[in-house]
Amino acid sequence: MNNWITNLTKKNPDLTLNNLILPGTHNSACDKLTLDCGYNFPIISHIIQNWTLNQKWSVYEQLVNGVRMLDIDVSYIDNKFYTSHTFIIDELENLIEQLKNYNEEYGDIYIIKFICRDNINNENVSELANIINNIFNTKIILPQQYPNVLNTPLSTFVNSQQNMIIYMDCQNHPFFNTKIHLYSSWTNDNFISNSINNNITVLNQMSGLKSINNNVLMDLNWTLTPTYKEIIYGTFCFCDFYDINTWISPFNLLFFDFFNTHKTKFSNINVISFDFINIHLIHNIINLNITN
Repeated sequence: MNNWITNLTKKNPDLTLNNLILPGTHNSACDKLTLDCGYNFPIISHIIQNWTLNQKWSVYEQLVNGVRMLDIDVSYIDNKFYTSHTFIIDELENLIEQLKNYNEEYGDIYIIKFICRDNINNENVSELANIINNIFNTKIILPQQYPNVLNTPLSTFVNSQQNMIIYMDCQNHPFFNTKIHLYSSWTNDNFISNSINNNITVLNQMSGLKSINNNVLMDLNWTLTPTYKEIIYGTFCFCDFYDINTWISPFNLLFFDFFNTHKTKFSNINVISFDFINIHLIHNIINLNITN
């Protein structure tokens, strides 16, 4: 599955991103935690890791396994960029190396959404953009070249060996703007029933927006958000979950029932993003593109 979009494009040169549903990840770089900021007590660090990490695979492993949209939080601390999620996750350079390795070894088309967090704003976002652009310049698909990117035949990008589409917060950068070109949902629910109901609302909203502008990327996040109650219960009580992975697994299993119930609405969805994505979810989403 490391080149599945390229393989589909070879069979259908007119294929576009609006013809596909991509498997994506939420908090994609959050597979390990750099605990060098005072959390040296084993119990505290254990709890933080259990309830902060959102993925079991590195970004490189996600891409190799077929994930095609990455959600990356970035913070700027002490004159240095880091991937983050409440806490510092890792140095930005580690993410860059993983992306470089994937590009060199496989080079299938994928999307990155950069969310600007601590200390990044319109004034200094250009510094982050320059780092990305200088390293991946020949690989990036830019809005200046392809303003209607979601409706451009993917064979165009395959033939030019460009494989990265970047969405970024703020304004002073050359990439697609998250406020203009992207609608990414986050229902912020901690109960399964609430999330399912709210995701029905999201599907309806996305359908309406897509009919107005079909060049806006629709990213539906199938996620739950733990509160302090889930953290305390999962940490100190003997129950069937003890971290985000075990807590969210039953919810992830419900996705394809939800999809089958609301199948017609998913024609307007470009990406479905998960916490703790797995091979089963990835393969089944990729198969939607093969069987449809």
